[in-house]
Amino acid sequence: MKDAILRPAPLALLIALAFGSGALHAQPAAAPANSIQISINAQPLAEALNDWARQTRIQLVVEQSLVAGKTAPAVNGNLTPRQALDRLLAGSGLAAIDDTGGAIVIRAIPSAGQEATLPAVKVMAETMLPAAYAGGQVARGGRVGMLGNRDMLDTPFSTTQYTAQLAEDQQAQTIGDVLVNDPSVRNTYARSAGREEFNIRGFTLFNYDVSYNGLYGLSPRNAASLIGVERVEVLRGPSALLNGMAPAGSVGGGINLVPKRAGADPLTRLTLSYLDDGQFGAHADVSRRFGNEQQWGVRFNAAKRSGDTPVNGSSERVDALALGLDYQGERVRLEADLNYQDRVTHGRSSLLFPPASGTPIAAAPDNKLNFQPKWSYWEAKERAAVVRGEVDIAPGLVAYGALGAMQYDFDSLQTTSLLQDAQGNLLVRPYRLKEYVDTRTIEAGLRGRFETGKLHHEVVVSATSYAQDNGLLRQNDAISPSSIYTPADIAFPNITLGGSIPRTSETRMRSLAFADTISSADRRIQLTLGARHQEVRTRTLDPDTGAQSARYDKSAVTPMASLLFKATEGVSLYGNYIEGLSQGPTAPSGTSNMGQMFPPSKSKQVEIGAKYDTGRFATTVSLFQIERPSSVLDAATAPPTFRMDGQQRNRGLEIISQGEVTSGVRLLTGMAYTQGKLVKTEGGANDGRTAPATPRLQINLGGEWDTSFLPGLTLTARGLRTSSQYVDMANTQQLPSWTRWDIGARYRFNAGGRPVTLRASIENVLDRDFWQSAAREGLTMGAPRTLLVSVSTDF
Repeated sequence: MKDAILRPAPLALLIALAFGSGALHAQPAAAPANSIQISINAQPLAEALNDWARQTRIQLVVEQSLVAGKTAPAVNGNLTPRQALDRLLAGSGLAAIDDTGGAIVIRAIPSAGQEATLPAVKVMAETMLPAAYAGGQVARGGRVGMLGNRDMLDTPFSTTQYTAQLAEDQQAQTIGDVLVNDPSVRNTYARSAGREEFNIRGFTLFNYDVSYNGLYGLSPRNAASLIGVERVEVLRGPSALLNGMAPAGSVGGGINLVPKRAGADPLTRLTLSYLDDGQFGAHADVSRRFGNEQQWGVRFNAAKRSGDTPVNGSSERVDALALGLDYQGERVRLEADLNYQDRVTHGRSSLLFPPASGTPIAAAPDNKLNFQPKWSYWEAKERAAVVRGEVDIAPGLVAYGALGAMQYDFDSLQTTSLLQDAQGNLLVRPYRLKEYVDTRTIEAGLRGRFETGKLHHEVVVSATSYAQDNGLLRQNDAISPSSIYTPADIAFPNITLGGSIPRTSETRMRSLAFADTISSADRRIQLTLGARHQEVRTRTLDPDTGAQSARYDKSAVTPMASLLFKATEGVSLYGNYIEGLSQGPTAPSGTSNMGQMFPPSKSKQVEIGAKYDTGRFATTVSLFQIERPSSVLDAATAPPTFRMDGQQRNRGLEIISQGEVTSGVRLLTGMAYTQGKLVKTEGGANDGRTAPATPRLQINLGGEWDTSFLPGLTLTARGLRTSSQYVDMANTQQLPSWTRWDIGARYRFNAGGRPVTLRASIENVLDRDFWQSAAREGLTMGAPRTLLVSVSTDF
């Protein structure tokens, strides 16, 4: 028999299981005499008890089967913890007793004449993430940067948290395979490209701006394996206050990877997979807990995948390891992660640059045809280590900190390809590239809770430091002609790179941030105010001498304000103003002000929205406007002058739904309408034109059905629709709209007493040829029809 033990922690709960049997002898539960501010929504009883433990900071033990299917009423006001708990349990047939060890235990009320004794309790703790939402594909909430974990109805932003269950069921290998479910996100590159970038709300988010457990610079820079990832969290819109300035200046949104932790039950899982055209893989996932109270946890993941992809002449090999450790004490909580990834991709990844503005874009070629030379390759080796911890200093006051480091080594022989005309002719230049990136990052802060009269405050102070060193060697070869329809057999280039890789640049970023969430006594009204002061310092170094050739030293303050109102128990209305921050550009060579460095560039978002949650199905509707400055070359002077001038203004409407519409039927659906306009451009030449790489309409329709005719069988389907997008600022080049359909099935059963899951899916089932994206002034192809098959079993 298993009992869940809820041990309170700031902004995160510690949950555990206790083993025992026997009836209970009811006696009064120990509880503090002083009342505190309690605010708990009407919701499933298990989640309400989680909230109670977090807010009261009292350990709670409850058998999971006792609370399954039960609901709790809303409880708000100045109450003692026991008063609040009694209200939650009213009418449930459950009672609270003291186990004499400081915890409160929830048990069924004994029938008349029954005797009860309290079993010994053995604690098995695990860090508690926000609970999975109905259907298990997404979570009820997630990390909102420095504000910590928030429930969806308490989050004044548009967010979604995709679970490891969804990644496993959809056989996702990278972040992009997960975010294909998000209507506000479009992947720049297709599956097996070896690299990833994303377009969120019409702006590029680089893969190296993905954070790992809340820290930048620690996620793989090209494409991240998901073997050690529990959640992929998406926050739509700028987030400079919440997360700090992204190293590459992405402003359209934020992505955070949450690492896996050992659960209460031992886990030994093996998954074997196949991806056509001949790629095989194996993944082992093992976790255990140790200690007299199971306070120590270990989670180890290892995966290997290798073989050809459906694109002719393309292959990929991935070796990955992820080790997660955690300690859950009474006042101290620690966690650490070690990650390693070695990814080699052949015959893929190169960006195809479009022809000069005014020249039509050629029709997309056969999606299996590879116009990249088969000798081209990328190899990226990455090693990362992260430690995070928090300490309860006093009631309502927590100190936290984290530090991490990553080493990235990159070696490639690839091409730069330039499309010449509508007939598909190419100019191809091979080049050899070696690169390293060393990153160190630190975060420290305080979180506190207190009351001023009838107002409740949640205050956060955060300080961050980020250091990145880059080294680069590059050598170009001669240009050769080719075609996207009949690729030339380009000879293997004779390029050598000798000597060690010189350091070419340094980046140092520091920030200090403060935020206060002020809420009413019943938490129906929540106002968050905050600001971050960000410093950015960079140095460009001469690769031959090591001497400084350019320096950048700027700072900026980015504020944020949000207001959330809970109209009913299941409806939240919100609005926010928040800014993004990017390093200012430098005037390029050939301009009259060559080398001039501009201040950090601020992007500004205004958003209003509504969230509706039935407990089984949730919908978020949001209206937003994001303004981002742009730069131009002023040809009125000779030579031209580089200056900041003009803006890209994206206005949009998003409707995103998730959950179970009825028992056994799950949906992930939505649409994103974005009007991206260029305004205040040089001389007004492009005013009113549509911003490049900004499709006006993106639609996702995804569903799962647990069949009734064969228990354990689930059928899946997904449709993606992306409208046309312009390539150039003058709107003379356009990529046509595209639609992709995916289908799949999985079957869960027991074999020899062990659970087994078979999965099969086909992406792009109609095998459509299409240009996938025009982001970053380049063209990328959609993947051909792709079959994925896997089998998983627990030992």
